[in-house]
Amino acid sequence: MNKTTLLVGWIAGVVLALPAWSQTTTLRIQDYPGLGNFLVRVANAHGLCEKQGLKCELKTIPAAPLGIQTLLAGDLDVAFGPPEVVIQAAHKGADLKVIASGAREPIFFLMAAAALDTPNASKGYPALMQDFKGKRVGVTARGSGAEFQLVDMLKDAGMKAEDVTIVAVGAPNTAFPAIANKQIDALVLFTPMDGFCEVSKACRVVLDPRKGQGPADILNLRGAASVQSVKSEFAARNPKAVEAYVRVLREAEVLVRNPAQFDAMLKIARDTFPINAPGGEKVLEVALRNTMPGFGAELDPKALQHAAKYLQANGQIDRLVDTSRLLMR
Repeated sequence: MNKTTLLVGWIAGVVLALPAWSQTTTLRIQDYPGLGNFLVRVANAHGLCEKQGLKCELKTIPAAPLGIQTLLAGDLDVAFGPPEVVIQAAHKGADLKVIASGAREPIFFLMAAAALDTPNASKGYPALMQDFKGKRVGVTARGSGAEFQLVDMLKDAGMKAEDVTIVAVGAPNTAFPAIANKQIDALVLFTPMDGFCEVSKACRVVLDPRKGQGPADILNLRGAASVQSVKSEFAARNPKAVEAYVRVLREAEVLVRNPAQFDAMLKIARDTFPINAPGGEKVLEVALRNTMPGFGAELDPKALQHAAKYLQANGQIDRLVDTSRLLMR
């Protein structure tokens, strides 16, 4: 046996002896139109996933219920969305684990169409909810976090879900035409709808939980406003990949939460979701400025449990889900 053969055999032996974690693991991760799963976008822009042995592959799925369905079908590894949707799925028997946050501050806000008269808006919440009685209110999808929070806004204000007509309008790129063309009177949606409203004047934000406005149930979601979840079996098979992903999110958070990085973050936003319409760049700038302080990876277990409590209190689940069972041990 010559030296070359010995060397090849030695290399092969070393490769076979290396743990599977030395190979790059691809994670298929839910994203949304707009700013979406922004910590992951930042991580990709800075090569943070590669440093952890991951390939973070973002897949645009514009509604959280569809994201959970895709996760359970095996076509997604990490779902990203409001805790209410994850808890609903767990309540129905889905075996999930919540591994991190992504947006710690509230992500939904209530907007009124420019033409809608809102005489109670000056009184603030809860009085302003009366202005939406009998109106068509858009949400991302039926059964979405946006719908759950709209129902909570109404009930906390002494109203019923039936006092409005709830309309599924999708993500901001499809919701904006709906409100601009007067197909709906109001919206509960996520950023960059605030940017669209400010720049176009077709709508206006009238209730913004990011500013401490709205029912306590929604404000108490701070720390788990939008969460990253995986199937339990995936977490059990890939514990190191899950740990690495959480590290990636935390490293990205350091960049995102630094005000000096705003211009760099804005470039990432524009590169990953350009809005090719008049004022599009300004829309993203407004949206990022409003939202950037709320991005974060740390998950508050109390906030997650609170989501389950308010869902039960509002009759949206018939028994309390113990969310500690959804956490990684």
